[in-house]
Amino acid sequence: MQDKIIILKNTKNGIVKDTIVTIQDTINMHFENLVKLKKPDENLVVHTIKEPMSLGEQIGLWVGIFLGAITIFYTLYSIYKLRQSDKDTQEQLDKLSGIVVAIEAQNGIITEGNTVMRDYFAELQTFISSGSGSGALAEIENKRFRLSVKPRLYIPNSGYAGYSYEIWLNLANRGELCFYDGYEFIEGDEVEFKKWKEPIEIKKDARIELSGKSLVKHPKDLVFKMKIYYHDQEGFEYESIIEWKGRAKIIETIEL
Repeated sequence: MQDKIIILKNTKNGIVKDTIVTIQDTINMHFENLVKLKKPDENLVVHTIKEPMSLGEQIGLWVGIFLGAITIFYTLYSIYKLRQSDKDTQEQLDKLSGIVVAIEAQNGIITEGNTVMRDYFAELQTFISSGSGSGALAEIENKRFRLSVKPRLYIPNSGYAGYSYEIWLNLANRGELCFYDGYEFIEGDEVEFKKWKEPIEIKKDARIELSGKSLVKHPKDLVFKMKIYYHDQEGFEYESIIEWKGRAKIIETIEL
C-alpha cells in the first residue's frame, strides 16, 4: 500500500482535510508566518529548494569573482615588484659604493704619484744645483725604483652576515704584485680574522678576501682599527691601517 500524506487545513469551520498526496509528490511550503510546526509520530523529512538566481544576479556574481581574482593577482604582483625593486636598489647601492671606493683609491694613487714625482724632480734639481755626490743620485734612483714596484691596496667592498657574526672585506691591488703577510689588531671591538701560514699573493688588478668573526657584538655595531702587513716583489715592506665603521676602508699606508 502506498503511503499517503494528509494535509489538514485550519478554517473557520474547524480543521478539515485539504489535499491527499503521495510521498513522491512535491509539496511547496511557505514558513514565513509559521509560529510552531508540530512534529508527528513518524519522521518528517523536509527538502528545501533554493530559489534560482536571475540572469543579472549570476552575471554580478561572476563579475565579482573575476574582479576579486584580478585584485589578488595585482596585489601579489605588486608585492613581488616591491621586493624586486628593493633588491635592485640594494644591488645598485652596492655597485655605487664600490665605484666610489674605486674612485677614491684612484684619486689617492694619482695624488700619491704626483707627490712622488714632484719630490723626485725637486731632489733631482737640488742634486744638479748643488753638485752633490753619487749618494744623492743613488737615493733618487732608489725612490724611483721603489715607485715602479709599489703595490697599491684598497678595499672595494666589505660586508657581514648578522646570523653568524661573520664579517669580510676584499683587499684589492691596483699597483704591482705584492704579498699579504698578516694583520695586527689595534683598537676597538675585538674581531678575529683568518690567518695563513704563508704570505698570500695579490697580483696586479687582483684581490683576496679577509674574513673574520666578531667576538663581542653584532657586526653592524662594530667599530675597530687593524693594521695589515705586506711586501712587494723586491722585498720592500708596507703597512696599512684599516678602519671599520659600517664598512671597511684603508685610512693610511706607510712604506717601511
